[in-house]
Amino acid sequence: MMAPNQFATDDKRNEHNMTDRPKVERVDDQTPGQREELLNRLKASVPEAFSDGKLDVEALQALLGDKVEDGPERFTFTWAGKRDAMAMLQAPSSATLAPDPDNSINFDEAQHMFIEGENLEVLKVLYRSYFGRVKLIYIDPPYNTGNDFIYPDNFADPLDHYLKLTGQRTEDGDNTTSKTETAGRLHSGWLSMMYPRLSLARQFLTDDGVIFVSIDDKELSNLLRLLDEILGEENRVGVISWKNVTDNNPTLINKDNEFIVCYAKSKTNLPQSWKSSESDTKEILVDFFETRKREGKTPEEIEKELADLIKDNRESLGNLTRYKWVDEDGIYTGSESVHNTKPGGYEFEVIHPDTEKPMRMPANGYRFPEDTFRQMETDELILYGPDHKRIVKIKKYVQDYQDSLRSVLVMDGRLGTYVSDPGR
Repeated sequence: MMAPNQFATDDKRNEHNMTDRPKVERVDDQTPGQREELLNRLKASVPEAFSDGKLDVEALQALLGDKVEDGPERFTFTWAGKRDAMAMLQAPSSATLAPDPDNSINFDEAQHMFIEGENLEVLKVLYRSYFGRVKLIYIDPPYNTGNDFIYPDNFADPLDHYLKLTGQRTEDGDNTTSKTETAGRLHSGWLSMMYPRLSLARQFLTDDGVIFVSIDDKELSNLLRLLDEILGEENRVGVISWKNVTDNNPTLINKDNEFIVCYAKSKTNLPQSWKSSESDTKEILVDFFETRKREGKTPEEIEKELADLIKDNRESLGNLTRYKWVDEDGIYTGSESVHNTKPGGYEFEVIHPDTEKPMRMPANGYRFPEDTFRQMETDELILYGPDHKRIVKIKKYVQDYQDSLRSVLVMDGRLGTYVSDPGR
């Protein structure tokens, strides 16, 4: 285990009483501030471009003879304290990682590590070693619950600081308006805390890397704007609604979900689709069938055992509980995907094999032509049901099951971290 709270610095060094060598002068461990140096040179040349010790850009443009014009209006995302957050991102770190063998397990053999420390400082320390090397990052930030944040980089944003940043209070402490606005203070503090951390996190991602961030509804809109700025709106993969909580203090709308926001470093480098966990769970059913078939059991015997398996594992199987019938080729279900999704589908007559009467046709017709349907009949992939009053279904085998990751997930508190789909 490594604990960067134990920062090592060069502030104190052991002094050596050695007179036989010249005194070694301490060298700064940080480069000089280029901004301050440039401002000093500019102030020496054109002091009239400065007001109250600060550069007046419009005055400088006027001195140069440039016409100051308002540019075209455009969409921007800003908040009180954004400049400070950007400065915090650029500030170098003098921290280092200190190994902690006493609190570690298998310190010399372990291939992983926990890092304990202020996360912005840790990210800066790891930056060079892990630049462009991380494929997946998950962040579970502090939610904005209405209380000030306690952070060493002073992003708690006290009321007086917020009012001064937003021009509602002078440096002398006088209010410039009788109706001060303070609602944005907590949002500003939260955004200032998140900005440098997310900006650094992006630098860690591989070209096909992704980042997931958990959030509640209070800061969802701001988080999306922030990530749009840092990673690009074109790289937003999606927002997952995660039903995993119960609101014990319901108001107008009972809140029972949080959100997981996903962005890519470059969305064009991602696969066309992501499979859900159920696409992997199907292998349990495939193995279940193949094992019993090798044992010489009939489809009827396997189907009976399958019913018990589904009964005992309904939650973990999710949508796969629909696969409850068995034939010689495997476990299957009946799909209603014969329906055309809108009016104008194919129309043809299907005769029920037992009643020898025309079967009920889907309201919008079939979604495929008759030749395709007849081939599926030949391949024994059509399920007719007990009589002609029903619509036919298509036989779908579990080994062919593949499901994309859904935008709505449900967590049953009894299952710990298991996540399943609510559509079952």
